[in-house]
Amino acid sequence: MKQTNDTKDENAKKQAETGENYGFIKEERVPLAKWQKRRRYLRNALIVVAVAALFGVIARCSYGISDYVIRHFFSDDPKEPVTLRPSPSAKVSPGGETITDIDLKALEGYEKIVQGVQDAVEALDPCMTRVSYVTRIKDPVFADVTESVVETSGVIVAVSGDDYLILTQYDVLNDTPHDRITVTFFGGRKAEGKVFRKAPEEGLAILTVDRKEFSTAEKNTIRAVPFGHSSELTLGSAVIAIGFPNGRGPSVDMGMVSSRAEKVYVTDNALEIIDTNMFGGRGESGILVDSSGKFVGFITNRYHNGGQSIQALSIDKFETLLGMLANDMAYPRFGAVFRDINDEVLPQLSIQNGIIIEEIATGSTAASQEFRKGDIIVKLDGCPITSVEEFFSVYSTYKRGEDIEATFYRNGKEMKKKWSVSVTY
Repeated sequence: MKQTNDTKDENAKKQAETGENYGFIKEERVPLAKWQKRRRYLRNALIVVAVAALFGVIARCSYGISDYVIRHFFSDDPKEPVTLRPSPSAKVSPGGETITDIDLKALEGYEKIVQGVQDAVEALDPCMTRVSYVTRIKDPVFADVTESVVETSGVIVAVSGDDYLILTQYDVLNDTPHDRITVTFFGGRKAEGKVFRKAPEEGLAILTVDRKEFSTAEKNTIRAVPFGHSSELTLGSAVIAIGFPNGRGPSVDMGMVSSRAEKVYVTDNALEIIDTNMFGGRGESGILVDSSGKFVGFITNRYHNGGQSIQALSIDKFETLLGMLANDMAYPRFGAVFRDINDEVLPQLSIQNGIIIEEIATGSTAASQEFRKGDIIVKLDGCPITSVEEFFSVYSTYKRGEDIEATFYRNGKEMKKKWSVSVTY
């Protein structure tokens, strides 16, 4: 350190006053040179690097030692690596055994089934329609008009002159307020639909569409569905579901019949439910076709049991009614819900055949003729009645004003009633 002249004078003055020497206290600090600062920074950096390297070496050595100890003292014997791609002639099985290669020719049968489904759908698409119930809604404030649309499936069951007759669900029609009905045919052709006939008890309705404005090509393509016989179906029979569930679609599924023994008793009639193993639920709509591509069941919400499978009405059980609706034929209603009597029970009642009344509709013929719950009808005009379906087949042939006589049992006593048919649909 160097002392300046001012510092020396000041120290001399203090020394003279106190007699002590302060020359060593206030000295001027000379700054380090630049090369000295750089050397200090370099030294610090080297120290940091050296410490980091030392820690890295220690960590690596620790890991190696611990890994060696764990593998050799605490683990089982090393296993053979798994071969993900064994030789083409053998495959690894869970049990360690080998099996021969799968013959891919076995899949040809499945491919034929899939191709058959595709062919059936292609052939039936011209028979299917989408039925849209359109409601116009006007905003009370802004006067804007919007449209609400509810859609379901329809199937063409007949061509009558210049009209297509389309079977659809009565419940959707009845529960949906609408200003117009739009029917969309194969190829996107749209036309206005009108209600032709209804069968509320069975949940069926028939719409008509005038086809006068359809082109010749459209008339040659759009056609009625071919009818099959649901009675020929057995458990395990292959079936295909085709339709527009909730207006979506078109949709198709393939499965089999899982049950066809359940009956549904409606006014004056009985229907049969075909249950399948295909996934579905409420909201499904469309048709069920057999392996030959023929219409065997009508998929409707009315009788769905709340399960997770697609169900359909057996065509054989409502084809007679459908024919009457398509031909615009009136038919009488008796107004009672019957149930078949088990064959084992008939001998206990001392009768050979008959159906029992379970419910009577208010204002119906059954009510006006004073029939009662529990009455067993055994004959209509001398014709034995063995089932509810047979009752409908016989009773529906009578015209308004014609007389009919029923033989029935009440409390074990045979009785007869005769009346004129008056209520018709």
